[in-house]
Amino acid sequence: MLVDLHCHSARYSPCSTLGPLELAQLAAERGIDAVCLTEHDRAWDPDELAALRRRAPVAVFHGVELTTDLGHVLAFGLDSGDFSASASELAAAASRRGALLFLAHPARDGLLRVSRETVEYFASVEAANGSDSRLQNIAAAGLARGFMLPGIGGSDAHSRAEVGRAATRFGSPLATDADLLEALHAGAYQAVLLGE
Repeated sequence: MLVDLHCHSARYSPCSTLGPLELAQLAAERGIDAVCLTEHDRAWDPDELAALRRRAPVAVFHGVELTTDLGHVLAFGLDSGDFSASASELAAAASRRGALLFLAHPARDGLLRVSRETVEYFASVEAANGSDSRLQNIAAAGLARGFMLPGIGGSDAHSRAEVGRAATRFGSPLATDADLLEALHAGAYQAVLLGE
C-alpha cells in the first residue's frame, strides 16, 4: 500500500493551492492508495475529516506538520492540545501518547539542527520528500539509517504537480489513523521516490 505521508490542502494550509478532495482524487489517479493530511501547525476538525473520508477515492489519514525550534516535524498520533513549538515538549507529549515524530525534509536548508542531545526526540526522518532535490533526499536517506525506525516518504504536496512524487510503501492495508500509527511503530515500511 502506497501512502503519501506529507500533504497540504488549502483548507488549513494557506501555502497550498489544493482542495482536499482534489488532492485525494489526484493521488488516486497517480497510483497512490492513501494520503495523510499534515497541515501546517493545525489539526483537522474531526467532523470535516470524516466528511472528506466519505467522499475521497483513497484512504485519508491525519497527522500534522509542526514548526518547532528544531525545524519542521511530522507528528502522527498527537492531539491538538499536545502541539508545541518546543521540540522537547513535543517529544514528551509524543512519549506520553505513543505518538511518533519524524523530522521533515531534514537536508533541505543544509542546516541539520539535530544534535546528540535532541536526536532522541524523533523516531526517524523523512527520507524521501517529493519537493526536495535528489542530493537532499540522498542525504536524508543516509541520515535515516541512524535511527531505530526507517525513514518515511511523502510528496510535501502544495500544488497539483507535486502530488504523488514520493510516498511510503507499507506491506499491508491500512484503514484508520490507528492502523497507520501501529504500522509506523512496527517499522515495516519503505520510503520511495516515484516517477523517477
